[in-house]
Amino acid sequence: MAVHRLPSPSRALLLLVVTSLVSVLYVAPSQATGRGPAGTSTTPAGPAAPADRVRPDLFGIHVTIDPAAATAWPPFDVGAVRVTHSWRSVERTPGVYDWAALDAKVATVRAHGAQPMVILGGTPSFHAAAGFAPAPASPPRLAAYQAFVRAAITRYGDRADYQVWNEGNIPLFFTGSPAYLAAMTRIVGRAAHDLAPTATVVAPSFVVRGSAWLRAWYREYWSQEVGRYPVGRFVDAASISAYPMETEDPEDALALTQWARHVLDKLDFEGPLWASEVNYGASGGAPTTAPITMERQVAFVVRTFVLHATSGADRVYWFRWEPHITLNTSLSDGTGAPTPAGTAYGTVEDWLLGTRPTGCTVSKGVSACGFRVDRRTRRHVYWTRSGRTRVVRAPTGSRTMTDPAGTTSRVRRGDKVRVGLTPVMVETRARRGPVSR
Repeated sequence: MAVHRLPSPSRALLLLVVTSLVSVLYVAPSQATGRGPAGTSTTPAGPAAPADRVRPDLFGIHVTIDPAAATAWPPFDVGAVRVTHSWRSVERTPGVYDWAALDAKVATVRAHGAQPMVILGGTPSFHAAAGFAPAPASPPRLAAYQAFVRAAITRYGDRADYQVWNEGNIPLFFTGSPAYLAAMTRIVGRAAHDLAPTATVVAPSFVVRGSAWLRAWYREYWSQEVGRYPVGRFVDAASISAYPMETEDPEDALALTQWARHVLDKLDFEGPLWASEVNYGASGGAPTTAPITMERQVAFVVRTFVLHATSGADRVYWFRWEPHITLNTSLSDGTGAPTPAGTAYGTVEDWLLGTRPTGCTVSKGVSACGFRVDRRTRRHVYWTRSGRTRVVRAPTGSRTMTDPAGTTSRVRRGDKVRVGLTPVMVETRARRGPVSR
């Protein structure tokens, strides 16, 4: 498996900044450091430094890739793609692997400059463990799973990330136990360590909204030990599906991430926590019953990435580029053209890439998150969660204001800026000398 990332000194400062805002905004999750190869651990790396810059792979997405047809790719840059392709589609006959379709998906993602994450799940009927139905959600026989995992990692090496399973605490996707899933996790971790040491191994995703049973399952998985080692020793990153309840919003999605991070902290897992799926209005497999306006969809996309970036998240995968009837926020119109929400994805990416988050506040109903571009330039993103219009004064050094459509206008210090549901970004630049750190 990959050598886990050392504790980032910049994240340490970011955590201090965001945690200090608890009384006015959001509790920041403890960020991150992973562990070394199975059975070892790493140590902190040096003194505190400025917050990590936002990297391209924060901006993940799900894209439906048809190997037999042209893929309608998003018109904005994508840093990472979660690749959906079932094990049972690769192994239709015991011991015989057909990689053609998965090869095409991985190649398509990489051709667009993104990092693929391959999900190692979906049990072939003939590999279901004893006592379980011949179904994709059944836990597999461990020997068969090991053979498949090692074959996949041998094939793709460090050209992909590897996720153990999808939504392990949802019976539609997995009917085994936390202990069994932990044993599967060790198989993936050991295979990556042996065959692709620089590849990233991602724990199964879990749903943590709404149900105490789902949260208990998550805690139980992360409490497992396999062969004397905590299950976290075999992965580089944890993950959740960050869908909030149907009528909830990005601040609620962030709260789920923070809760999941808190569980990991208590169990001494220091690796990053990824949101391997996020969207809004999710109602399980049924059509969403919580439709929202396009203005709100735009706001939700921007706020999702601004809030997660400020909290120190490494990666957030939007589900998905194509519209889906179970969700209320669509990036494309179904023909491959972006909706205003899809345009907003590219705009917020432009706002945040390469910046250093400086924290968020809420004052008189206005949320404000800051990002430092360089010593003299900063970006301030404003919105109201309630949607009510408020007026803020443009800060010192203000030069421009940009909306999620990418429209930019001039603004000067002291100008009245009307802030509402739709986030806006004000860029400031100091006249001379460095901005204080």
